[in-house]
Amino acid sequence: MLATLNKIGLCTLVAAGCFGLASPSLAAEHAHNHAPDAHAAAPALKPGQKWATDDTLRRGMESIRQTMGPRQDAIAKGRLGSKDYQQLGAAVHKSIVEVVSQCKLPKDADSALHSIVLGDLVQGADLMQKSPKVDAQRAAAMGVLQALRNYGEYFQHPGWSLGPAKGH
Repeated sequence: MLATLNKIGLCTLVAAGCFGLASPSLAAEHAHNHAPDAHAAAPALKPGQKWATDDTLRRGMESIRQTMGPRQDAIAKGRLGSKDYQQLGAAVHKSIVEVVSQCKLPKDADSALHSIVLGDLVQGADLMQKSPKVDAQRAAAMGVLQALRNYGEYFQHPGWSLGPAKGH
């Protein structure tokens, strides 16, 4: 199981680097113009610093946290069915669209958001909605939860807490 999750995690990371290719509709909805390499890699932060956020981003990420957070245990223990994951994926996707369409972050924070968080969220939401395999949907949900943890680690969001990863 761990090897499968690591393999899926690697695929998710590769896909995150290709955000625009992974979800053309979301990339097209992105409201502002960037240089071609704007989403290639997150710029470096000094130790202890976090990227800036705005109200739109915080609301959208809070919505995703409220969708996914209470289901962490059920996801970790494999208690959800395919329809559950499809509903979670649709809810996450809706929040992502809202964030991306109203994005007003400074260039470096925006680039970091796309490379550290949004790529994994998009991939996870898509896989939860489209995969015919519940194990793949579950792995995608776990990836979304990890993206939420990454968001909290790297972005300024007062009161953000998803909690630690849950075991099986």
